[in-house]
Amino acid sequence: MPQAFLIIKPSSLGDVVTTLPMVCDLKAACPAAQIDWVIHPGLADLLRGHWAINNLIAFDRKGMAAWWYKPAANKLFRNLISAVRRPAYHCVIDAQGLLRSGLLAHISRAPTRIGFANAREGSRWCYTHHATLPPLPQMAVARMRALLATLEIDTSGPPRYDIPIAPAARAAMEAQLPSAPAMLIPGARWDTKRWGIEGYTAIATRLHQAGLPVVLLGSPDEKPLCDQIQQAVPSAVNLAGRTTLAQMIAALDRARVVIANDSGPLHVAVALGKPVVALYGPTDPNFVGPYGQLNHVIRFPVTCHPCRLRTCDHHSCMKGITVEQVWEKTRDVAGIEG
Repeated sequence: MPQAFLIIKPSSLGDVVTTLPMVCDLKAACPAAQIDWVIHPGLADLLRGHWAINNLIAFDRKGMAAWWYKPAANKLFRNLISAVRRPAYHCVIDAQGLLRSGLLAHISRAPTRIGFANAREGSRWCYTHHATLPPLPQMAVARMRALLATLEIDTSGPPRYDIPIAPAARAAMEAQLPSAPAMLIPGARWDTKRWGIEGYTAIATRLHQAGLPVVLLGSPDEKPLCDQIQQAVPSAVNLAGRTTLAQMIAALDRARVVIANDSGPLHVAVALGKPVVALYGPTDPNFVGPYGQLNHVIRFPVTCHPCRLRTCDHHSCMKGITVEQVWEKTRDVAGIEG
């Protein structure tokens, strides 16, 4: 069994979270192994201090742009190449499956390079071993764990994530947030994934009326959405644009229930063991849904699902989700009486 591993999964937030169970499986099977991870610097706090990971290697894609003529970018590029070669890894697992990650695996010179047989952009030619997936949709966590089949590592047990929570971030959120709040995350990277702000406002109002404290989470770009909700529910704590990644993780760890669209923070909440109410539109929950909580997914059936489009002229899959559906599911998941 190899004893020095490199995981390549630079982004995105949800994808990195759903890769963690594979790394926990790997470390459990090889306790003495060194396991390093290539990660975007902005996501490093998700992995920093994790018991299964030894070192983090920064992959700043934007910072390395135009590496062939910008000295600063060239230095970042050379540092990355040196980092993936210096420890002489025995095995590289490319969990990203794109040309740039496949080339990085190849550049490492590791004798064993594992990736998906259907990896995109020709990256499969950079691997020595291929993981083959079944033709039916398979959840992201299961897909990532399938990468260990070549190493004959058992992945049949319940998935472990063990996301570390920074003590300083935990203390900051304990000081700012009420105990066991309902957390609303109205944003998403794609506009087509977003349920209407009117719906989130109605749910926040009902949560307030039921006596549950409300916390709003989002990126700086999503602050206007959360500001609108807070106008309707002034008692809501609005953290949109005010948290680091470490603080967002610590905030989610305090939640009684999380209501969100298909987004990275939704998967963080699932990994932390929090009950979620997940609103899905253009994406397939059987493929990218909340692992272990598919019965908490709400979606409106349309003939064009799943389209995976980032723009849409009718948005009917999300507009069809009603406030009553979301409220009833929230009451059930959170155990709200009355």
